[in-house]
Amino acid sequence: MAKHSDELIPLDINDIPDPSVFVAPPETYRRPRKKGRRATLEAGLTITSLMDALTIILVFLLKSYSNSPVQLKQADDLKLPMSSTEVIPTDSTAVVITLNDIVVDDKPAVRLDNGKVASSDLSSGDLLIEPLMDKLADSVGVQKRLAAVNNKIEFKGIMTIVADRQVNFNLLTQVMYTAGQAEFSRFKFAAIKKSQ
Repeated sequence: MAKHSDELIPLDINDIPDPSVFVAPPETYRRPRKKGRRATLEAGLTITSLMDALTIILVFLLKSYSNSPVQLKQADDLKLPMSSTEVIPTDSTAVVITLNDIVVDDKPAVRLDNGKVASSDLSSGDLLIEPLMDKLADSVGVQKRLAAVNNKIEFKGIMTIVADRQVNFNLLTQVMYTAGQAEFSRFKFAAIKKSQ
């Protein structure tokens, strides 16, 4: 005997199923990947390269640092005389005399022609160098203003002359006379220490 067709079909066939049955558990869920993109790995900070760069910079700064108050820039037209002095230079206004220029505190003051000042820049019986006098007067004014504001600073009237060994004595006399007129009364000459 054949069964009736109603008996073969379950009664709850038209019921809506529970949606949570079709969802994967949270620990197994993964976001779908886009094609062509690689997964990026988080890299930790590596400081080896940074330490190398900082070490190189530190060595460079230590090498270029000088504890001398008189800073000399290397120039082709400046060759200092030799000396066996042991005196340590003090902080002062620096006048550099090469065969081509006179420079006051790293600022050009006078252009020289073959180690001589142009006659148009001279006065007072060819002893006073006018452009140099202006620069030195400015330097004295700055130092006196600083001394007025700060009790620890004092204008002592000291000048360090850094002259090429080939500079004529007449030019040195002119520079020293001009510096004396600008209130500098004590002079120090820079030289290279002779090896023993």
